[in-house]
Amino acid sequence: MLDNLGNVMDLVKKVQEAQQNLQNEEISSSSGDVMTVVVNGQQDIVSIEINPNYLSPENKLLLQDLLCATLNQAITKSRDLNQSAINKLTNDLNLPHIPGLF
Repeated sequence: MLDNLGNVMDLVKKVQEAQQNLQNEEISSSSGDVMTVVVNGQQDIVSIEINPNYLSPENKLLLQDLLCATLNQAITKSRDLNQSAINKLTNDLNLPHIPGLF
């Protein structure tokens, strides 16, 4: 029974390390030269840069649409990175595949 507790503690430690690593990972997505969005591996927005050449009332709708699309693209990349880290962790731990668990 104590062996199982040690395995659980190892799992918890590895999950915490993976979460910390994901928080430090930065994923960038851009819409040409208009804007760049950076998120971390936990889908937190780190930065948004907008080219000042496009900041005008005439470009308002374009910027709003591009911001949504660029954010969604960055978050999707971050989710993929997160899922890859979880898959690596579960493979390293040799856990059985249980659909929906990770």
